[in-house]
Amino acid sequence: MGDFNSVLDMSEVCGQSRDIRIAMEDFNQFLMDTTLINLLMQGSLFTWYNCSDDNRSLWKLLDRMLVNGRWLDRWPNVAYTRVPPRTSDHSPLVLCGNLCMSHGNIFRFDNYLAASPDFIPLVYNVWRHNIIGTAMYAVTRKLKALKQDARHDSLLLCLEHCCRIMYLKEVKLEQIMLQQ
Repeated sequence: MGDFNSVLDMSEVCGQSRDIRIAMEDFNQFLMDTTLINLLMQGSLFTWYNCSDDNRSLWKLLDRMLVNGRWLDRWPNVAYTRVPPRTSDHSPLVLCGNLCMSHGNIFRFDNYLAASPDFIPLVYNVWRHNIIGTAMYAVTRKLKALKQDARHDSLLLCLEHCCRIMYLKEVKLEQIMLQQ
């Protein structure tokens, strides 16, 4: 979290600004190199104002909270908001959301999941919903929904059956190999 003194693109600037193309490219490259993600933000878009009273007023999004995928997996329902500045030309950032949520089991995909005829339609049904937020946030929410839907579906019974069949096939194959 902090003042990065750069914007990602010109949509994060309002007003006349000198050529900031190189700084934008560097900042975008930094985010790509570090695989950091912008945390979901709420409130006004701009976090800095040059406090000019004339026609040279300038607003920019310079302050942001960046997280990695692991952080976002741990706290997918967290966002931050900007509040009006009081003593600075920067808006304070306030983290909000459920930081104390319990960390559930991760979603595991095994090939036997695809053996169920209900699995692909279930995935399609979950994936067609539009989730607002970062791409990582959308994926985690969809996987969570898929996991919940699979629990409430007869899919789990089918998966258990498929697991038993696969296990029996492996046992039989092992017996054949031992006989040779």
